[in-house]
Amino acid sequence: MFLSIGSIVVDDIVLPDGRTRMGVLGGGGTHAAMGMRVWSQKVGLLGALGRDLAETDRRELERAVDVRGPARPDAPTPRAWQLYETDGRRTHVDRTDPRLFMAMCPRPEEFPAGYAGAMGVRLECEAPDPLREWMARLRQSGCAHILWEPWNVFCRPENRRVFDDLAPLLDVVSPNLGQARRLTGLEDPRRILTALLDVGTRMVVLRMGETGSLLAGRDEAPVAVPACPVARVVDVTGAGNAYCGGFLVGLAETGDLEQAGRYGAVSASFALEQFGAVFPLEGLRARAEGRLGSLAVA
Repeated sequence: MFLSIGSIVVDDIVLPDGRTRMGVLGGGGTHAAMGMRVWSQKVGLLGALGRDLAETDRRELERAVDVRGPARPDAPTPRAWQLYETDGRRTHVDRTDPRLFMAMCPRPEEFPAGYAGAMGVRLECEAPDPLREWMARLRQSGCAHILWEPWNVFCRPENRRVFDDLAPLLDVVSPNLGQARRLTGLEDPRRILTALLDVGTRMVVLRMGETGSLLAGRDEAPVAVPACPVARVVDVTGAGNAYCGGFLVGLAETGDLEQAGRYGAVSASFALEQFGAVFPLEGLRARAEGRLGSLAVA
């Protein structure tokens, strides 16, 4: 089994041309779980479901993955604007109380025994102490290949020491390029990789949008993986999360850093083709294999 721990939210999306798409099921936890689902039918999502989540969204999500949300019976679903500019910049604006995102985050003591021994775990967390507690719980539960997708708060220059203390606890750390530049003060992606590996990080996956990704391990030279092309990009929301989910399955299945990056790129491509996190499941793995083959010879 593969596991995504994180947020289940509703997004209201505003595109650069003014078009909107309201009430879209999203959240980093959801998108990452679907990135895993591209490659594996055994995917768990540990995230709290708000009391007002649309029943159609709930059913769609539960058909795709195993959802085991901690009980938050009185809490609404976190909701946010996702505002996009023509240059690719995104502005996240909370529509619900920002504290709700943190309140809905699963806590380590809520980890279900049924998820023990997961082959890959994608983790997001709201603060340093819970992250340390999560790592202890996941290690004790026999989980492998734990990837941290840091929130923006961890990637501020003033929090560099905190980031450097936490990163070595993980198997994989995956910021996006903007986060990594703010954190390190560096522009060049390869210099960023070196800086993050120098603090003891075991593996770094730098996600760079349409440019692709750059990956390196403590004992593995940097390797660049291109983005997987799609006929038409509909919405970029969640593509980075989906990449992380796909990457983990690829790492567990192949043990090869570059191939894992290709798995991630393929997962991201499915997210780019539509609004919302949950995509059609029929023939999903076969379609993914076709894209993987094309990417490998590109």
